[in-house]
Amino acid sequence: MRFLFGMLCCLGAASCTAAPSLATAVAANARLAPAPLFDAEDFQRPLRLRQVHLSPDGSRLAYLDAQGDTATLIVLDTATRQPRRLLAIGPDTELHWSRDGTLLFAVNASGVSALALTDGSSRRVSALGGERARRFAGVDPSLPQHLLLRERDPASKRYRLLRIQADGSAQLLHEDTRPIDDFLADAAGALRLVRVRDAQQRQLVLRREGGKWIENTRCLPFRACDLLALSGDGRRVLMRTVQDRQVLSEQPLAGGAARLLHGDPQSVADLDTVVFDARTGRALLAAYDLPARRHYGLDPAARQAAADVARLLPGAALSIEAAGRTWLLAERGARLSQPRFWLYDTQTRGLTEILRTEAAQALPEAQLAASIPLQYKASDGATVHGYLTLPPGRAAATLPLLTLVHGGPWNHVDGDYSALVQLLANRGYAVFQPNFRASTGYGERYMRAPGADFGNGRVQADIVDGVRWLLAQGVGDPRRLGILGSSFGGYAALLALSHTPKLFQLGIALQPPPDFARSLQLAATAPVREGEAPFGARLAELGIRLDDAQALQRIAADAPLLHTKAVRKPLLLTAGGSDEKVEIGAVTDYVARLLGRGHPVSLLVAPGEGHGSRNALARRAQLHLILRMLQRHLGGPPIPAPDKELADYLARNLRANRALAP
Repeated sequence: MRFLFGMLCCLGAASCTAAPSLATAVAANARLAPAPLFDAEDFQRPLRLRQVHLSPDGSRLAYLDAQGDTATLIVLDTATRQPRRLLAIGPDTELHWSRDGTLLFAVNASGVSALALTDGSSRRVSALGGERARRFAGVDPSLPQHLLLRERDPASKRYRLLRIQADGSAQLLHEDTRPIDDFLADAAGALRLVRVRDAQQRQLVLRREGGKWIENTRCLPFRACDLLALSGDGRRVLMRTVQDRQVLSEQPLAGGAARLLHGDPQSVADLDTVVFDARTGRALLAAYDLPARRHYGLDPAARQAAADVARLLPGAALSIEAAGRTWLLAERGARLSQPRFWLYDTQTRGLTEILRTEAAQALPEAQLAASIPLQYKASDGATVHGYLTLPPGRAAATLPLLTLVHGGPWNHVDGDYSALVQLLANRGYAVFQPNFRASTGYGERYMRAPGADFGNGRVQADIVDGVRWLLAQGVGDPRRLGILGSSFGGYAALLALSHTPKLFQLGIALQPPPDFARSLQLAATAPVREGEAPFGARLAELGIRLDDAQALQRIAADAPLLHTKAVRKPLLLTAGGSDEKVEIGAVTDYVARLLGRGHPVSLLVAPGEGHGSRNALARRAQLHLILRMLQRHLGGPPIPAPDKELADYLARNLRANRALAP
């Protein structure tokens, strides 16, 4: 809900230059000093500084200083740098400034509170969840101390958008029989546009005209169709839409064709975010995340400021908040275990680091591993993307190479900090993370390219092709290759050991579905949360129709569950005893078949855990077994013996242990 936007221009040469070649990056990495071994727990440290946000006038900064199970809410004066500690608060609380900057809205799973900065008092504004399924929808950008909520009335089965004042009083803005997914108001607070979703999951953008709501724009199901800003004259709307890749476009409200304003100049990535000036509502920057974080100016002044930032922080991956002359820069990256924060003044063009003391627990950046963006040709000639992480100071050709496959599969990895990747690199392993086709962030054609080919087909080929390409480039010891992943990534690891049994020396599969077709069908029959689209409808848009028996049979025919005879290499699996997405019975059946054939397999079952471990001890056990597995079969530094608590947990929950047995 913003109001002004202007012309376009590139951020500056520093952020538009090409990345170095793989050979150059590998050679530079080999010249670095080797890193010392850090404790495994050092990589798992949670973020200390959270919810760092600039006030709408740029005069203050609010953030949480989290330590353990509690956090302190702090407000910092950006001019004097003096912090003011307000109150203890939950570390998972979201912070949002009111439009006038006099309140902070604190949002957690149960409700919203308004925190007054004058006296530090707190008032409960609204409960969330409950029978009406209330959800926080953002701060009202047009009125001073208001927020917005969505709800569904179970009696009338109607969806509502509400404006809530800080005292809790509510105003109904819109009511509909269809879910309300997005909206825009004008500068006076009058609702002008809403986006609803019909029974066929089509997205309809409606505009208010003559007291009625009429259709203005229609978007295909599940594609980007985000309402970002109204122009100053109220005649146009700035939107994020899809033209293969997600782009910034302008749509007239009185009819007419949409106009493209900005797409990725590198023709690689979807538009990620647009940065607005919180004081004026002016659009400043278009941001793209892949293969590295990049910003492009949307008017000459923003171009100058962004070019300054690129010069002062060359190559930095930044998230930006802007409020008048003051910009807050949050710097993240593969080698930053804790983010760094900076204030940039657009008038003096000066840059100052802030909050350094609070973030002092970060691991030494110079001793962590860089993330190298990759592009390689798959066996069908298409370009596939990914990342490579190498231990500093090591010859790439001699390293054990681990392929870490992301879950989803409609998801992606980026070049940001990963505790697991950094731990593995610190232990001497090269880590390859493919963004195989089906991954998000690279446009529609890239994401939809596999269709229903999720057996030992196109997606799996992209992964295997990437491993072979890296070996051909002199990266990795072909006698020490491993593959690991969680959820869909675990399924890919099982496929690899079943269908390319000579390539990898081990597999590690966390919460894997041994039969992906079965898992898709189960997910489609799961209860649908209020306001969400059925999973089957989403699958159909991605090219998998659950009523297409032939397509499902092609996936099912390659299921690892049916190919245990081909498995020869050691395999570690973990499973949640209460996994809502992967049937525990299917995992234990798969392991039993392997054991029956005498294969070296280990299985850890975490009792009471779902699709991913929330319990800290379960996560410790999983990580310990991963490191033991890698050390035993690929080499690496010795693994410390487990303490009594961990040893007892493993003794209770290791259901099979042939892959790790002496």
